[in-house]
Amino acid sequence: MGFIFPDAGQIDRHGLPVTGIGYLPERAFYPPRFSIRDYLATLSRLAGVPPATGTLLAQVGLEAAGSRRLGACSRGMLQRVGLAQAMLGDPGLLLLDEPALGLDPAGQKFMREQILALHRAGKTVILSSHQLDEVTRVCTHVAVLSQGRLIRSGPLEAMLAERSQVVITTSPLPPGLDQELESQEPGVSATAEQVVLFGPAIAHKARILRCLIDAGVDVRRLSEERVTLEEVYLEATTP
Repeated sequence: MGFIFPDAGQIDRHGLPVTGIGYLPERAFYPPRFSIRDYLATLSRLAGVPPATGTLLAQVGLEAAGSRRLGACSRGMLQRVGLAQAMLGDPGLLLLDEPALGLDPAGQKFMREQILALHRAGKTVILSSHQLDEVTRVCTHVAVLSQGRLIRSGPLEAMLAERSQVVITTSPLPPGLDQELESQEPGVSATAEQVVLFGPAIAHKARILRCLIDAGVDVRRLSEERVTLEEVYLEATTP
């Protein structure tokens, strides 16, 4: 905002100046005597971005509460105000720190829908959160940090699939079919009446089922056992 200037050095984002970034801190301060509308309008002027107060209020579901003082807002309303201020100037990158913290289920659902809508609009959203269930619902990629160090990172689905498995319970397999399945597909473990898929084999589940059916095997049950993000986190951070 031009209040503080660096003594030396510079920061860039992929070689570009650090502009077009929206930020929602975990615990933000809101001047209690400001109305929601006046607060957003003031921030627009300070940031030098076109005012879009009405649009932002509608986007976060506060169009009917614009005149309410911030000091009279609930925790859920303040989180919506915080999201609105992060979207000032239509930034391409948003940093959201615990955006669903302290929200009731309805508030969490609303925040989740807003994050997904930003993603669909082509925005990059970096979410910092300990609510791993919410992370699983909205994120495509995950980075695990512990004591300031990056422990693991990668696509969420790939991370969860590493220890996930599909268990197919069958009638007794014809002689030699178990060995045939194991030799043809990495990630297959077959016994007399069970075929277990893990790792890369899970993506070929339909083909393996077709192979079993073509061999005259009766498929009695199929279940998928997925590892949770909490398990991935604990495994990565436990010595």
